[in-house]
Amino acid sequence: MPSPRSRFPVELGSVRDPEAQVGQLHRLAVAGGPGWGLTRLLRRVVQVDGENSAGQTGLFLSALLGHSSAVQLLLTFGANPNHRCLDGSTPVHAGAFSGRRPVVLHLLRAGGDLRLHDQQGRTPRDWAEQGGARQSREVLELLELCRARVAALVHGGALAASASLGQLQASSVHHLCGSLWLPRLLRADGAPRQEQTRRPPQIPALGFGQLSSLWPLGLLTGIPLADPKELLPAQGEPDRTYESSSRTLMANLLWRGHPVTARQLKVPGTQPDVLLADLQHCSTLHHPNMLLLMALSPSADLSGLCLLFEPVWLGSLHVVLHPRGPSQGGPRTVPGLPPGHLLLQVLEALLFLQARWRAHGGLSSHAVQLVRPGLAKVGSLEHGRPLHRCWLPPRPQQGYPRGGPGPGLPPPPELYPWLPLELICGDVPAATSDLYSFCILAQEVFTGELPWAGRKGPEVKAKLEAGESPALDPLVPAPYQALVQAGLGLGPADRWGSLQSTRYLLREAMAQDSTPEVSSRKHWPTRYLSSQGSPPGAQS
Repeated sequence: MPSPRSRFPVELGSVRDPEAQVGQLHRLAVAGGPGWGLTRLLRRVVQVDGENSAGQTGLFLSALLGHSSAVQLLLTFGANPNHRCLDGSTPVHAGAFSGRRPVVLHLLRAGGDLRLHDQQGRTPRDWAEQGGARQSREVLELLELCRARVAALVHGGALAASASLGQLQASSVHHLCGSLWLPRLLRADGAPRQEQTRRPPQIPALGFGQLSSLWPLGLLTGIPLADPKELLPAQGEPDRTYESSSRTLMANLLWRGHPVTARQLKVPGTQPDVLLADLQHCSTLHHPNMLLLMALSPSADLSGLCLLFEPVWLGSLHVVLHPRGPSQGGPRTVPGLPPGHLLLQVLEALLFLQARWRAHGGLSSHAVQLVRPGLAKVGSLEHGRPLHRCWLPPRPQQGYPRGGPGPGLPPPPELYPWLPLELICGDVPAATSDLYSFCILAQEVFTGELPWAGRKGPEVKAKLEAGESPALDPLVPAPYQALVQAGLGLGPADRWGSLQSTRYLLREAMAQDSTPEVSSRKHWPTRYLSSQGSPPGAQS
């Protein structure tokens, strides 16, 4: 592989074994072919998104060097255009820097996202401006054309579409329209076709997510787009806004008169990558114990969004357990849910993710949402990662074709107390990585105490790196101690449990547990109903 060139915005990584399949793939990607060589290699059992030491894939390298045919071929075999390198950049960033319009078009058609930021806060547009190539102007005009086209489709109307397209065509970019299929939206005289402006065809929204997807194989489905003007403060009930992460809030709103819980940025206008990553995962992963996404609401300039979920009446598990920090009087009661039943609902969601070759990657009490008394659901999927598959049956195709879910964002230090060391260090999750987080969460539920006695993330990481594993809290009830202890090992090899065996042990422990179930409405703590409002059906 050639040495890193200083003109690039990032250094090129290296492959440990250049003669291995991933090494050969990267060598052909850097060279741009030949096409027959790439095709023959990709038809073998090779991971199309195999990374080098910088987390860069073959698609990233081909896009960075402007090899259009290699980019198209890699995408055909399922390379992820939104794969995150270690510096947070994606192949779309690399393609924008190359100044090659065909490269950028291939990436956008495959679901590449123009809204993602690298660790320095730069978007693909920023990389294009940094490129300084003679063709960068065409790429910048292409990116603006994509933004205007999607704005016309989403925020709409014939006047908006006509004005945007007219301005761009006057800027001498009419030669790009054919590549973006814009003639389908225009009459012979250049004006928008009314029927197609109101009812756009089912085609990707280039650079701003996909309006529909065919992966995994199934019927075309969509997520409704909510106009920000349709979102109103909830009427007749108190504000239930709470933090769902260090950068996002959950707020109860009304959308067309229906209650929803909106996940939105704490500071409007900041980087929306957390919400985009959550959207990418929860739009394709559906289970009764996973928080249901109802719609999304893009900002006026399309650079941001908020996610509209089903209404969450009681808040997150963290809000209920720790309203003002660690509990001083023992564990708090979760409305309508004994600890065993709550944990079983969380476990069912994790088992579903594992069946889809995914790890949650950020499970904590912040991610568990108490939708209503008796029902807990798992959300906050932005840290999801593909599972290490050596223990699973082989799959015909590695990677996630056409912009499917790839590695999520690295977890922030605030989540370290719940996470195993392999996830903190960014390694590929093991089958028991989520089990570790589940057992930490179980201790928190049974004891009412924050993990690691409330220590901060960097301190927890240092203890794990020093070989100290979390200890079993003696306050955990006896029937549940064995299943909790099984998943607290420091490394994957030290954990002798599994999600499947934990479900069996949990059901056995629930049968032995003599704690009375809180199932009647009269037993729900009145402080929740008075401060949070009454959920549907709470009034007798």
